[in-house]
Amino acid sequence: MQLSRRHFIQAGLAGTALGLSGCSNFSLSSQEQAQATVSKGPLALNFNENPLGMPSSAREAIMQHMGEAHLYPDSARQALLKRLASYHCVSQEQLIYGNGSSEVLKFAIDAMASAHCQLVMPKPTFDIVADYAKARGLKVTEVPLTAELQTDIAAMQAAVAAHSGPSIVYLCNPNNPTGLLLPKAPVAQWLAKASPELQFIIDEAYGEYAGSDFQSALPFIQNGQKHTVLTKTFSKAWGMAGLRAGYAIAAPEMIAAMQAQASFDNANLFALYGAAAVLDDSAWLAQARSNNLEAGAIIIATLKQLGLDYLPLNASFIFHRIKGNNEDYRKRMQQAGILVGRTFPGLEGWNRLTLGTPMQMQQVAKEMQRQRLEGLL
Repeated sequence: MQLSRRHFIQAGLAGTALGLSGCSNFSLSSQEQAQATVSKGPLALNFNENPLGMPSSAREAIMQHMGEAHLYPDSARQALLKRLASYHCVSQEQLIYGNGSSEVLKFAIDAMASAHCQLVMPKPTFDIVADYAKARGLKVTEVPLTAELQTDIAAMQAAVAAHSGPSIVYLCNPNNPTGLLLPKAPVAQWLAKASPELQFIIDEAYGEYAGSDFQSALPFIQNGQKHTVLTKTFSKAWGMAGLRAGYAIAAPEMIAAMQAQASFDNANLFALYGAAAVLDDSAWLAQARSNNLEAGAIIIATLKQLGLDYLPLNASFIFHRIKGNNEDYRKRMQQAGILVGRTFPGLEGWNRLTLGTPMQMQQVAKEMQRQRLEGLL
């Protein structure tokens, strides 16, 4: 199995560092200040977790319903699906809940898989879908990024055309690990051609962080697209990675096919209540975005100062150049108490850095500057 975004560090280094408070340009509520505390472990900037932690609205909802732990989650699940339907302007029959978006990605692969089918995906991208496809016996066709590190839509289309059977196309927007948005026009034109022979899975795990050029696949589904699945998660901007709450939006027929592949009672009661609560918390989402932009500005300024290339900021991480190889850089950062991203295939010399709080980014910037003074970066 390929290493995923959560499985490359040794168990002894799996400490979590939450955000620091007290930044001059960024304010936290008293509850969030209590949550964003200093960890005894290393500063974990490798899993794209929200440094602000879980919203107080989610915590309060969970505590309010703590006495219901003996109950099955059926009604809470239905309540969340109803809330999501209103939030996204779709019907409840167009939604399926999962134990994180990783699980609904599996539902989609299982529902779409057929004889002589292939999965076409960029390389690199979030690669758990490749494992799911291989487990189903599907051919996996990985298409390298362009020289500009953009998803190569033309080459992916060629891979579909060259295959004699059905194709499932997986696209992550913004892409992980590059953070680049998919090109609007080519993707829109391609999505419009979806059919039983050409199906799409669009992963928008980081969509809440994306800039104004971001184009969601949601309108295609709202307009009746039957062969596209959009996956979303509460793990990133909503700060609920540990609760494992994700969902997919698709045509009712596709959702029914995915539901047939779903495990029974896969929902955690408290994840459901927390997720429903944060959808009404627009202030939290604005705060998470603000923190991300301010933290990103600190690192971008440092990268410019050091003359290191970087890609545009559209997610809760930034992809940037380093001097030397990734393994040595990760070890140096680890020795400084900072965990940074793993190596991605074909992208030696690039690092994915999760954005923490502004204060945490100042710590990272100081370490990068120190390494430059020693000729290491």
